[in-house]
Amino acid sequence: MSLYSDTNLPIPSSFESLHEDELLSFARPGTWGTATQRRAIAAEARKARVEAGMQESVGDETLAESADLPEVARRLARDVALAGIGIDRDYCKKVQVEGLSEGAYVEIVGLVARLAHLDVFARGIGVSSRQLAEPQEDKAPSMQRPAVARQEGFFTASIPSAPEGGEIALELFGSEPAPNIVRSLSLVPEEARRLNTVIDMEYFSAETIFDLTRSSLRALSRPQMELVAAKISALNQCFY
Repeated sequence: MSLYSDTNLPIPSSFESLHEDELLSFARPGTWGTATQRRAIAAEARKARVEAGMQESVGDETLAESADLPEVARRLARDVALAGIGIDRDYCKKVQVEGLSEGAYVEIVGLVARLAHLDVFARGIGVSSRQLAEPQEDKAPSMQRPAVARQEGFFTASIPSAPEGGEIALELFGSEPAPNIVRSLSLVPEEARRLNTVIDMEYFSAETIFDLTRSSLRALSRPQMELVAAKISALNQCFY
């Protein structure tokens, strides 16, 4: 049975495969969190959105208590889940002062944002959010920070575009200068890799994004797509 078999809308099989893998990623070890911790972070984010009336419960919010997490990590998950409007440079510095590493901050932001993407997509096609999976391969996180990462003016360190960013930049971004949003999570390469995969499949790839005559959707032209994106960004007070 496919992931979205309960909708009457035609969902591309490539989307379903991507979303299945995304859903499993919350129950796999990350760079800075174990599988159990990452699932608990995801559940904490859902719990916050359910309690705020932003989405319906699917019954897995109680998993937020299934792992021992510092309160600062839980608060970050909740704040990102509730649109993240108050998250600025000072907020980022504050959670690090309270004990959350820079890498853990990036991983939690990426994880919660990717989960919100799945939950909003499900609501958009008229189905409930898909439940979180059981933790898999719950090994200790590597906590490895890319040696080429440096401060470039973002809230956290990031990997520069190639050639400065070396081989990992070529893998993540290709040989051309990468937009800031594509590099925003690169302190944790796996989160950047996953974000870029979603962008490439559901929006535009780096090779096609600047072709303003191109649309990735049958029903909307490129100007219509950008109008919707701009309106949503304005509502979310996105400084990009």
